[in-house]
Amino acid sequence: MATEPQGNLGKLRFGPSDCLIAMFRACSRDPTESILARLRCMLHTFLQYHRDNASNEITELATKCCYEAGIWYYRILENHASGERNRLGAIDISIIFENDLFQRCLIACCLEITIFSNRLPCDFPLVLQIFRLAPYHFWRVIELVLRAVEGLSRTVFRHLAQVEEKVLESLAWTSDSPLWEEIRANEGHLPMCQQVMPPTQLEDPNRTDVPGVDVSLGAEVSRSTDPQQPPSTANRPQKSNSLHLFARKVYSLMGRRLRELCSTLGISDELRFKIWTCFEYSLVHCCTDLMVDRHLDQPLMCAIYIMARITNVEMPFKRIMTCYKSQPLASKSVCKNVLISVGEGDGSVTGDNNNGDHSDGILTPSTPSTHYPGPWQEKRGNLIHFYNQVYTTKMQHFAEQFAPTPQGDTPPLSPYPRQWKSSPRRFRLSSSPSIYISPYNAETTSPHTSGLCYFFNSSPPERLREINNMIKTGRSPNRRCCAMSLDEEEEDGEDGPSAKKLHLDDESALQRRLRNVVNDRATGRGHDQPSPTIKLNLH
Repeated sequence: MATEPQGNLGKLRFGPSDCLIAMFRACSRDPTESILARLRCMLHTFLQYHRDNASNEITELATKCCYEAGIWYYRILENHASGERNRLGAIDISIIFENDLFQRCLIACCLEITIFSNRLPCDFPLVLQIFRLAPYHFWRVIELVLRAVEGLSRTVFRHLAQVEEKVLESLAWTSDSPLWEEIRANEGHLPMCQQVMPPTQLEDPNRTDVPGVDVSLGAEVSRSTDPQQPPSTANRPQKSNSLHLFARKVYSLMGRRLRELCSTLGISDELRFKIWTCFEYSLVHCCTDLMVDRHLDQPLMCAIYIMARITNVEMPFKRIMTCYKSQPLASKSVCKNVLISVGEGDGSVTGDNNNGDHSDGILTPSTPSTHYPGPWQEKRGNLIHFYNQVYTTKMQHFAEQFAPTPQGDTPPLSPYPRQWKSSPRRFRLSSSPSIYISPYNAETTSPHTSGLCYFFNSSPPERLREINNMIKTGRSPNRRCCAMSLDEEEEDGEDGPSAKKLHLDDESALQRRLRNVVNDRATGRGHDQPSPTIKLNLH
């Protein structure tokens, strides 16, 4: 029996719903059989792995995970396909169902959900190794799942977020990763932060109050052949592709980590911007020398040390590493087990094995890469050895440009990702029509929200009755989702100041769902997300 997801509105079933079947039949080529065959094949492979390598008890648990993964797969696929059909305005969405790589990654992600939920001994990225899927391909379905899934528990949500971080920080940088093929296609560079993030999401230390920016300057600098040219502050964000989306995620993650480290180490904002400029330069211009089979936190800590030393700030390397190890989820191996060299190889990404073909399986940073002839040729050491023997040879000249001068002249600093609060999750209340609840208010409604909206404490009671009637009749005002938003009002009540109360005017089954959702949100928050008590009062 499958585990009942939190917030589920109907009985779980293994197999496509009537709605999904209708979408299959509307395609120019009905994908029903191919989708089922792929799912069965992957679940069989997963089970066979555990039959060969685990006890009967573990195998039974793996069987349960497969059954639940099949349920999640069809539900998530339906939600995603429905959203894409509405977005594209097309009935035939065969391209989604026929994308084998996407479908395989989605099935793997559904298995990862059930592996974690059922505590099956199968630590990530083992599921990718079983299916020979590249982490760089896998991470792109995680956000899609988090957006499309309904009933996902908070702990599973956090787990998938941590899985995404593992891919971004290390698993995507193995020498046989498809990432390198995309970097080569981008003239051998990872895109700069300003090329992948809009100006509203960046802190630009070089920006003045003078209106207007000469974007031609950025164009010229981006075409410069001088490897020591600092990143331009005037590049426009470019059209998104998979590499740009990856780079955006990387910069957001590492911007947050650097901010946390600087706060703990007592580093000033001025020095933080210089460290960030150095770190971004290392990724844009030296990633093939510094990142192959390594971890993003390694060049980040090196950037902290080299810029502190260049600017005469007392900051011992051991203090930086001690601070890093105190961070949540930090791994000691990041500081103790760093790739220094690969024997007679040059360590660059030039091998033929880096073409996205993972027929030999997926490797992790803790295992030797197939790019290198053998693990006996690898030389490893601690982070200080890496800094002295590898990092400084590539970054010393660039960092020295930021040394204090009598004139105070230094190269321009790179824009820094702004610190944003995580976007609140939406909760599905009804699937016919699609109605959600989210903490946006009337003035800050999510730009993705469209359709009929109800704002507590501001919308008239008639609007709520209209939504209730929609649920009873199963109709929708348009083909897009109907979103319901919480307009939270602070007031002093029996729970003390800042207790938040939500007022409804019409008792209904929908309101009972709302009450349950709000109560779950109030009681299910982790210690890292404190919040006032939320009550739902019906009048």
